[in-house]
Amino acid sequence: MYKKQVPFKDFNGKPHTTTVHFNLTEREIFKLMGEFQIVLDWFESMRGPERQLETAEVVNFYTAFEDILLAAYGIPSDDGFYFRKGGRYDFEESALFNACMVDFVSNPTEVGKLIEAIMPKGLEDLIKTADENLVRAAKETDDEDVQAQIQKLQAELAEARKENGQN
Repeated sequence: MYKKQVPFKDFNGKPHTTTVHFNLTEREIFKLMGEFQIVLDWFESMRGPERQLETAEVVNFYTAFEDILLAAYGIPSDDGFYFRKGGRYDFEESALFNACMVDFVSNPTEVGKLIEAIMPKGLEDLIKTADENLVRAAKETDDEDVQAQIQKLQAELAEARKENGQN
């Protein structure tokens, strides 16, 4: 979980400071793999000599990061059993969300901290186990359509590992 104090002004110009929380489960990470890849590719492309940014790549990064931030926003329950995300649309329409986006986009170090903090521990092991289960399922089925789908999923997992520098 990532927690951050965010100062902002509401739409009436009144100043506030609010603590926001961001968290993603493994299931949510899987759904956002494409967005994470765009953000990670962006960071990789920023290493090295300074370069001119294309408008399309800036828009692509911003859109992907916004999707991640909105999916990760929530309110933890006091007992720790839940991370309520029902207020996503209220958050998206708020001055607080605007301040969060401006803060993160202005400070790439904070984006890196957020991504690191919301990545579930043991995710690599989970992906490896999922791949092993796909291999086993492929060997155990005679249905050619199912085997083709399993092979496609294996290729996607292998590509995701390759892009993330994993073996």
